Amino acid sequence: MVHVEIAAEKLFQLGPLTVTNSMIGALLASLALLAAARWFVRRAALVPSRGQSLIELPIELLAGIVRGTGGKRWRQFAPLVITIFVFVLLANWISLLPGVGTIGLAEHGPDGKVVLVPFVRAAAADLNLTLGLALVSFVSFIAFGIRANGLRGYLRELLVAEPVYMTPLLTPIHLISELSRVISLSMRLFGNVFAGEVLLATMLALTTATLFILPLAFFVPGVFLVLELIFGFVQALVFALLSMTYITLAIAEHRQHATHEDHSGEAPEPATAPAHGAAQPTS
Repeated sequence: MVHVEIAAEKLFQLGPLTVTNSMIGALLASLALLAAARWFVRRAALVPSRGQSLIELPIELLAGIVRGTGGKRWRQFAPLVITIFVFVLLANWISLLPGVGTIGLAEHGPDGKVVLVPFVRAAAADLNLTLGLALVSFVSFIAFGIRANGLRGYLRELLVAEPVYMTPLLTPIHLISELSRVISLSMRLFGNVFAGEVLLATMLALTTATLFILPLAFFVPGVFLVLELIFGFVQALVFALLSMTYITLAIAEHRQHATHEDHSGEAPEPATAPAHGAAQPTS
């Protein structure tokens, strides 16, 4: 019988901290990210090796997107966006390794049935992690907005509508839309990763039941593993790009109020000199 708990299962207690199997998955992703960064710093070369190229590929991909859409201030928030992307990507892909979600302890559930409590589970299958990442993104785009436009300018854009007489109607809608970004970011990532976990568990159970009848059924989960690799990449990219979009909007939202200073995040176009030999205007 397929059993996938919607909440992360407790493994042990470490003082006041309850360690769950999703926390182990997040810890493994963090350690893998730190190990890759350490290896990259020590082994980086002007002519990249295969390992260096493999590490640089997703970073350069997202850096190019941020550079093209983030405006002139893209260097300020590019490290945050790239870190979120790489962490979520590693967390999603680690959950597809053999043994993750399938090796654990057999315990009795609330209904008396024996259930498997895996040692490691997908990190993003825990709403606590996705909510934490969403809060980091939420605080970041507010901080970048205040940094670019000042506290007074940011609050004016947030609380005062245009035209002013529409403020009582539009300000609550604006506040709700700002707060809903936390919910949309966290629930989107959690829902997609948890649904993928349930799908893989179901296919594994069906394969085990029909393996001796249909030998080719053994390869069916492999198809879904490939799909989960793609979905894991897409979910990490979507989360990072949405975070970048919110930060860019927070920086550029006072463009219509700017007079002497450019707040749009876009570099001004250089002035063009008249061509050689062209007629000069006379006064």
